Amino acid sequence: MKVLSTWTLAAATAIATLACETSTSTTPDIETAGGTWELISLDTPSGAITVPDPAKYTLELTEDGNAHIVADCNVCNGSYDLAGVNLTMGLMACTRAACAPDSLHDDYLEALGSVTMWQRSGNEMSLTYDNGAARFRMP
Repeated sequence: MKVLSTWTLAAATAIATLACETSTSTTPDIETAGGTWELISLDTPSGAITVPDPAKYTLELTEDGNAHIVADCNVCNGSYDLAGVNLTMGLMACTRAACAPDSLHDDYLEALGSVTMWQRSGNEMSLTYDNGAARFRMP
């Protein structure tokens, strides 16, 4: 019976220690740009463009700094750098298939190539670039 009491006391101490460590954690829950995003609109100098099929224009940002892009009939892979609100896309290797004439692939890739800042609110993200903004949502 004494062994059971000692084991119970040790287990209770371990649980209490873990509970205290968890409850006193000061690590903030910071949202990141990471994840897969669908483009919903592009603000350009000639006006706002609503994306008719957001699933054809995606941006995946991984925790290790890799960027994977689907731009209609083309795909790109490269890197990105995130420092606070500043976001910079690195060099991208892209396929160059000929998409339909009404495709937004050129506008989309041009926007991503000049991104300077990002902002996230819940499942929506906005990337600011030289001539406008790209707005995304998580699917």
